[in-house]
Amino acid sequence: MKRTLEKRILLFAIMVLLVAIAINTGLNVEGFRRDYRDGIILRCQSLAQGLQQSLEKVLSLGVHIEDIEGIDVKCKTLVDNDPDIVYCYIENNVGELFYTNDQSIDSLKKFHYLFALTKTTAVMQHPEWGKVYDVSQPVFDANKSVAGRIRVGFPDEVLVQRTVKALIRAFYILAIALIVVVCVVVLFVKRDIISPISRLCVVAREIAGGNFRIKVPEMTTRDFSELAHVIQEMSESLQSRDDKISESYSQLETTNQELLVSYEHQARISNELSRSRAMYRSLLEDASDSIVVVDDVDRIVLVNKAAERFFRVQRHVAEGMNFYSFLQMLGVKDIEEQHHLFQQVLGGEPIESELRYTRDEDGAQVIGWLYGSTVFGGEGERMVQAIIRDVTLEREIKENLEKSAAELRRLNEMKDSFLGVASHELKTPLTVINGYVELILDEMADHLDDEIKPLIRHIADAGDRLAAIVRDMVDVTLIDDSNLTLRKVRTDINALARNVGDSLALFLGKRSQQLQLILADDLPMVTCDPDRIVQALNNLVINAIKFTPDDGRITIATKVRSTLREPFAGSADPDVITLGSEPARYVEIVVSDSGIGISEQDQLHIFEKFYEAGKIEEHFTGQITFKGKGTGLGLTIVKGIVDMHDGEVWVESPGCNTETFPGSAFHILLPLDSPQSMAVNSGDPKP
Repeated sequence: MKRTLEKRILLFAIMVLLVAIAINTGLNVEGFRRDYRDGIILRCQSLAQGLQQSLEKVLSLGVHIEDIEGIDVKCKTLVDNDPDIVYCYIENNVGELFYTNDQSIDSLKKFHYLFALTKTTAVMQHPEWGKVYDVSQPVFDANKSVAGRIRVGFPDEVLVQRTVKALIRAFYILAIALIVVVCVVVLFVKRDIISPISRLCVVAREIAGGNFRIKVPEMTTRDFSELAHVIQEMSESLQSRDDKISESYSQLETTNQELLVSYEHQARISNELSRSRAMYRSLLEDASDSIVVVDDVDRIVLVNKAAERFFRVQRHVAEGMNFYSFLQMLGVKDIEEQHHLFQQVLGGEPIESELRYTRDEDGAQVIGWLYGSTVFGGEGERMVQAIIRDVTLEREIKENLEKSAAELRRLNEMKDSFLGVASHELKTPLTVINGYVELILDEMADHLDDEIKPLIRHIADAGDRLAAIVRDMVDVTLIDDSNLTLRKVRTDINALARNVGDSLALFLGKRSQQLQLILADDLPMVTCDPDRIVQALNNLVINAIKFTPDDGRITIATKVRSTLREPFAGSADPDVITLGSEPARYVEIVVSDSGIGISEQDQLHIFEKFYEAGKIEEHFTGQITFKGKGTGLGLTIVKGIVDMHDGEVWVESPGCNTETFPGSAFHILLPLDSPQSMAVNSGDPKP
């Protein structure tokens, strides 16, 4: 931790200084380059204007420009006296060369025009000098007509050389500043921050390793002394809680062992059932169930081998007997009911019924499920075919499973109870930590060093995050117990979406992500609890931030949607959606991202409590860190809030891929004009 914190502080200081000096240097160098270029251009214009005035005085006497002598010498003098200028020549109004500073230069006509910088200055490309700034000045004769043009130019290489010198000087300044800042930061960080934090880290590691009885050392700084005191109280509280958890764990281990024994027993029964079915299939092939055929005068005409085993009666004994005498011999209950059902089958109506009797040899209760249907004999006579499946073992398994399910429900209630107790117990130390941190930041801020304030704020942020986790645990408990109270008012969903975007702008900025709002202009007001809807949207957007790479895109879209789903049908089965005859109107909110996506398997369980998508070993803790691991309660709370608004929430994603980033989209439907939603709850909501 010490090396990491030192490196981060040093890296931050160096990066800030580097960025500041680099930006300032870049602006200064660019400004210097432009000023120096403009200065040379003005100098060229001044020299060209001086030469223009000399020529126009002679031209005003009626002399032609090509007859003037000594102009070559003036052009050469102008170039020799200014080391930045490379040429000076005079051309007529059609571009023919009259005079130049060097008659040996034959490449003055090899210029390639690039663009015009000003009305009198153009940028040219020359094969020898490269990019050249060309300043032109027209010369007028006695008739005020253009007699020629003075051309003065300087290469861009002059500006590059000057700029390089300025840049080297800036690099020296940057190096000196970096050395000074690094030395100062290292001195203060090691003495006033790293040393106390290192000792507290040792204590924290001991506590993390399970040593809750460790003694926290005294700190010389009052702020760290308060923190050490809080850590000491936390250690004592954790020790007390650890004792209680150990006791609860022993009870849970005993219950788990009983459940394991029950599961093994059920597995043995299931294996026996599988072996029995395999044996029946191998002996009778397609006739694995008991088959009994009865004619229209209640005489048994056919019994298969499976029926022989089921009834424990030989085939030659059963065939030819009266069917009801046969049932009476077996001791079947409700013979009159069976007779009535068989008469229905003879009338062409198929039936299903339960057949029970008690074996004489062992007194065991035998249960068969009877499927009766009408068949026709060879001469067209109507008969009853009864297919009887032995469900005795299945009933025993069902009863065992019901007992196991009851036990699992009890364990789930114990888990929910533990969740409530844990969230309640975490509030007390969190209140102490957050109270001291708030006291330090509010009342003692003037006495804190600038280097310590960020650390205290980090502690405050961590406390706030843990408090948020506790609130999520409380909300999940309230949702499970149907005790979450909503305060419903007429609400603008678009305004809630904007508020969510503004509140999470800092997190989006840290990840260099872009939040796009696509909000319908004609969106009607929705009767809902705005605080809970904001909580649901916050959870979805924070999930999108964590599973979207840097520079990614997150979108919140709203629109009105019509569907046949009835939000107020009140179905007893929560997995059954009732469809109406008329479309119902909803407000749909879609939170989509360009992240790694969600696999099809994870989409089935993503709204369950404590479920985390992806491989757990690939995740790591972080509020907005890429693929950061949370508590697994956020989406559970989202679903609970939406369900309490008679809405629907689901996820759509092509799958999970960390290379192509297919993204995902969470859809929320909130009903409009809901009878339940129009009744606004009164009173304060439960925490």
